[in-house]
Amino acid sequence: MDDSDGATFTSFSTSVSGIYSRRATIEKRGRKPSKSALAVAVGSYIASPSAATASDLYRTAQKLSAHNEFFATNHTALCLQLLDTLAEHLLAVASVNKATDTQDEASTQYSQPTQTQQTPEDSLQLLELSYLFARKTIIGYPSHALCKLLQWLVENVSVSALRNGCETDTGLKLQLLVLAEMIKISAGVRIYAKEMKKIKDYYRSLTILLNSTEDAELLVFSMAILARLVLSESMGSKLFSEKNVDQAFVLIFSVLDGSWHDNTDESMSDTTTILDRRSLLQMVSADLLCDLADSQEILELLEKYPKILPTIDNCFMVINLNGEAEQILVAAHFLASIVQLSHVFRKMLIKSLSDQDVLYRVLQTTVHPSKLAATTTAQLILKVIGDDIRSIRSLFEPSENAERLNPVVTGMIRCITDATAVVQRAEDNEVLSNSDEYLHTVEVCHLLTKLNELPAIRSLCVETISLNQSATLIQVESALIGSVEPQDLTRFHPQLSIHLVSLLSSLLSDENMSDKNKRTLVQFLQTSEVSTVLGAALFNRSDKDIVVESLLLLTQSLTGSGNKRFHALGLAEGIVGFSQRIGDASDNLQSTIASLQANAEVSAKTVEKLQSEMQQMLHLQDEVKAQQDQALKDIGVKFTEQIRQKDDAIQKMRDVYEIKLREVTMQCESMGQHMNKQISSLQQRESLLQESRAKRGILEDENSELKRKVQVLEIRIEEIAQTHSVAMEEMKLREKELEELREEIATISGDYTAQREQLEAAQDETRRLEDELNEQKLTNENTYKELVLLSKAHKVLADEKKTIESEVDTIRDEMANLESMNISIQSRLQEKKELAEQLERKVRGNSRLLRMLRAHKRINFRWRASMTLLPLARMR
Repeated sequence: MDDSDGATFTSFSTSVSGIYSRRATIEKRGRKPSKSALAVAVGSYIASPSAATASDLYRTAQKLSAHNEFFATNHTALCLQLLDTLAEHLLAVASVNKATDTQDEASTQYSQPTQTQQTPEDSLQLLELSYLFARKTIIGYPSHALCKLLQWLVENVSVSALRNGCETDTGLKLQLLVLAEMIKISAGVRIYAKEMKKIKDYYRSLTILLNSTEDAELLVFSMAILARLVLSESMGSKLFSEKNVDQAFVLIFSVLDGSWHDNTDESMSDTTTILDRRSLLQMVSADLLCDLADSQEILELLEKYPKILPTIDNCFMVINLNGEAEQILVAAHFLASIVQLSHVFRKMLIKSLSDQDVLYRVLQTTVHPSKLAATTTAQLILKVIGDDIRSIRSLFEPSENAERLNPVVTGMIRCITDATAVVQRAEDNEVLSNSDEYLHTVEVCHLLTKLNELPAIRSLCVETISLNQSATLIQVESALIGSVEPQDLTRFHPQLSIHLVSLLSSLLSDENMSDKNKRTLVQFLQTSEVSTVLGAALFNRSDKDIVVESLLLLTQSLTGSGNKRFHALGLAEGIVGFSQRIGDASDNLQSTIASLQANAEVSAKTVEKLQSEMQQMLHLQDEVKAQQDQALKDIGVKFTEQIRQKDDAIQKMRDVYEIKLREVTMQCESMGQHMNKQISSLQQRESLLQESRAKRGILEDENSELKRKVQVLEIRIEEIAQTHSVAMEEMKLREKELEELREEIATISGDYTAQREQLEAAQDETRRLEDELNEQKLTNENTYKELVLLSKAHKVLADEKKTIESEVDTIRDEMANLESMNISIQSRLQEKKELAEQLERKVRGNSRLLRMLRAHKRINFRWRASMTLLPLARMR
């Protein structure tokens, strides 16, 4: 970067053509909304789950790409819906296959055990899809469909694990793999699995399987499930004894270094599944190693295990620019997993990186042709560096080492420069933010920003970075923030621009940058585009580290500014503008909710209107019925006394039915009220259970946060101890010059006293945190006991609810019988009315008097017959 580049940057920041090009890009995105291929496949399968859509989804999901790897993280709600659909589809296919097998066994006497154990191809495909999308999806407490899937997995594995020839059963291995992944990061799934009725039989089957097989996949998958469920319990201490843990270490490291894969027979199974990938078992083995390290005793054994250092060195050798992408992913996953276990492993990794050749190869891999491998490597370096880059500062102090990294830094900056064209050409914001190129550039820019804290790397960036391209990228994404719909701001985060602003801000502290370029860069960092990007960073709700870095960046820029208030007003304008957009999104949501509520009120009014009309119709029907009864009574006066007696009997019968109907109605109402009370109490207990589970999840998060703070305090204590030892050595070497250096010794002794006080304060803080951790453990145990009691009460209430429902069904049947009898009585009354009308017409005609008398006799005869049969009908 020279003065001409700075002049170009200044002219670009105020150019009108750049604004028109950005506007055209934004309009193009607004006209052509689209989705990624994986999102389209997921949506198609959820809309119509079938074998064809599942095959399309499988072909798309099994590709190794950064978009597929981070899809679950960026689309959690969609993945949860997909997992529910997969669970329902898998259970349906399994039930059909079971029914087919039963019919085959009934139709033929021949049976072969190895054939009945094989899972159909569609079931295997659904199991693979469940694994691929459950890997990084935080499920929480499982839904109804996932609960059924977990029960099916536990029951099926409990039976299949005890059969002969399970080493060749691909379905059993996939079922173990799916269950292991579902309980890995979801505490709610682990809680539900531990509360299942058949979980003890499941533990017993897995224990028998571990003792009876030598298949590495079955061993690793089974141990992973047991370690995640029973490691902290008494059963776990017996199962994972020191001898068994040593055997597990031998198996895990043989899988990681590839010796197990070289000795296996690759022709065991004719089916091509994800189990054929060598990297799959290595990934699960690395996760199993971290799960075992949750126990402090096993962690100490792992730190002293002789193969840990050679494996770390071998993983660093695998990570290189020409390495295989799949093996780079395995190595990076293993290193990123163990670096979080303890400070000892972090020092091991930093010691391995102290070799200049290793460091150069690892940094060079961040521009690997495979975007997924490059992205994973950049994330690994960020995890190793952590919050303190001073641990690797000594590696870059010699100028020769820094110059050797010049091609790597140039490649990273070229990657950022190429991303400008990608952002401008993108047709959809969602596709852009989830594309492999964008995700890779975000991690590279983040890593370069972190490395810029070192003066040598910062000088290289100043020499090679293009301010023109950087400003273009920031302005395009800033304009994109202002152009998208307010409701889309909650999903779109300009991560690349956020890290790029941090990168440009860090360049201001370099001494090699000219004053003119510094002034130009400072002016650009005070523009509205940068403040808009910072506003988006401050309102980020998915990554807390971005918010922290943004706050530090704002503090640094305001501290170095001459006119702090003017600078703060400029930044506040963009931040307030972004917050107003967020407010607009909230207002839109509120208006949508209000419109939905208004529609609901209109629907309620419509229902009320229909109910009132129904009541009017019933009232009219009652009036018509009363008129008909009155007409029947008027006609009955003209008949003989016998007909009146029959009418009285019918009236009495009707009164009896009405009394019984009132009694049944009152009983139904009382039963309904009782049932509503039971349902309300059940809902209250369910809400209490959900709150208890949520509190338990919060307590687990707080527990992990306290562990991380304790690790940070241990690191600080070790650094203070190292500083103390260095000071003591200097005091011993300079004892002969005591008289000349009394003042300097007094200063050193004062520093030593202050550090000693800090050490004691840190120790006190550590003790306090340990006490709080113990209290949290007691609280968690009490909460778990309350959850068990609530689950039992829930089962009792469910049984009572079923009993009440059966009684209500019986009452409804009796009501239906009474209504049918009432309808038959009304039909008979209608027939009598018609006969009476006929008699009245016949009475008016004097010429037909004789015929009328005969008809009267026939009516009397029929009426007597009907009254004779009516008691018989009632008895029936």
